[in-house]
Amino acid sequence: MSKNKVFGIITLIVLVVGAGFLLSRDNSTTPANKEPIVLGALYPLTGGLASFGEASQKSALLAMEEINQGGGVVGRPLQIDFQDHQCNPKTALTIYTQLHDVKNIRVFTSAACTGTVLTLAPLLKDSTLLTATLSGDKVTGVSPNVFRNWASDGLEAKLFAEEIKKNGYKSVAVIYEQTDYAKGLKDVLEKQLLGTDIKIVSEGFASDAADVRTQLTKLSAEKSELWFLSPQTAITGDKILKEMQELNIKPQVLFVNDALSKSTDLVTNYKTFLEGAITGDFVFAKSEKIDTFLKKYQERYGVECKVKNICATAYDNIYMLKAAIEKNGYSGEAVMNYLKTVKFDGVSGMVSFDEKNDRSGAAYSLFTIKDGKTVLK
Repeated sequence: MSKNKVFGIITLIVLVVGAGFLLSRDNSTTPANKEPIVLGALYPLTGGLASFGEASQKSALLAMEEINQGGGVVGRPLQIDFQDHQCNPKTALTIYTQLHDVKNIRVFTSAACTGTVLTLAPLLKDSTLLTATLSGDKVTGVSPNVFRNWASDGLEAKLFAEEIKKNGYKSVAVIYEQTDYAKGLKDVLEKQLLGTDIKIVSEGFASDAADVRTQLTKLSAEKSELWFLSPQTAITGDKILKEMQELNIKPQVLFVNDALSKSTDLVTNYKTFLEGAITGDFVFAKSEKIDTFLKKYQERYGVECKVKNICATAYDNIYMLKAAIEKNGYSGEAVMNYLKTVKFDGVSGMVSFDEKNDRSGAAYSLFTIKDGKTVLK
């Protein structure tokens, strides 16, 4: 045999072995591949919305444990790479770049915040992001690769406007944090009241503002009968409530957004001040499934989930992504195509997505804060 032929055979063997090695490292869902399937999870684990992130993380971990106990995803273990975006768009961008470019992750889930998702949306060319606890109106239709398992807060602001008009209020004062979510609620409310004889005045503040006394003083001078408080987080919500009390500002009628009303600490600590306040939240029907899930959550962590809709949707999102990968494979496009037509029977109810990738039929309901708790109005 000539040297050239021997060299050719050796080269062919090297190429075949090399190709086999590369295939063994890919993200295919064939049972022969035992490498973990990894999801990227971007949650607010520190800062003013840490309670949202913690509840989401615990729920996602519970789903992951159950999936792995049941054999994983097409015979492969499921891993979730949890990252703290801190509700900061720049931090979210750094995390996404690391997970996408270095770790080759293409399937993501997240909880909050509107600004982080709006920053990432243009980058999701070959990735898909399934979100929850995300209500900003601007997220609707922002990308074919972003799906929202939640209701748009445009629906919440619309409910607020209807309640204002129904009760004949003629003047509204709004203090809002200058973030996509908090300002977005103010913008939709203004739009809903446009063309009426209701006077609406507003003052915004930066997230890092030392105080909001100037804004509160200006609004107080307007003597509006109704106030709407729209902070981004519990931290800034606390700042507003504390300084309103210090300035002896006592609105006749008070509306607050769900970032504030979801904070058990704020609702408890400002129990008297918030008594009778109106708020909104995304709700779904009670069922045996949700009761079973919440029981498992409490057994696993020794505490109950205080934000049931957050826990349920974060849990459902992991199972939806599992189903997507099992049916279509691991890629952004494969998962996107699955979610476009999905009808998923989860603990939060039947989940499907409309033409703009928002959860179909998702709605807000009005609540009243009574005796330190939020109750359906």
